[in-house]
Amino acid sequence: MVDSPAESATELREEMVEVLRQLNRAEMEEPDGEGLELHELHRFLTRGAYPHLSSDEVERAASVLVANGLARVRGDPEYAWDRGRVLGTRFLITTEGKRYLVERLATVNRVE
Repeated sequence: MVDSPAESATELREEMVEVLRQLNRAEMEEPDGEGLELHELHRFLTRGAYPHLSSDEVERAASVLVANGLARVRGDPEYAWDRGRVLGTRFLITTEGKRYLVERLATVNRVE
């Protein structure tokens, strides 16, 4: 069955909130601001509440967040000692993204 436009928008919004949660978590764990690569975001999301999410859907959510200033892209190659490799393009949460995340979680009584 095909989702209605309203259902698709709600689903995308929920995915974007979860991407922001993961980016916020990553920033809290790594204050240097290394961020998360797309495949890392996909792995975290599919291990949690979105096991059937495709990498294209994760990329779409991340792209919308960047376009709206809620996340930013960092493309400079950097060696991450904790990951044992050079990082490629990655996503980081912005101050506006944090503000939006807190607002969204507060509206559903899920502030953590």
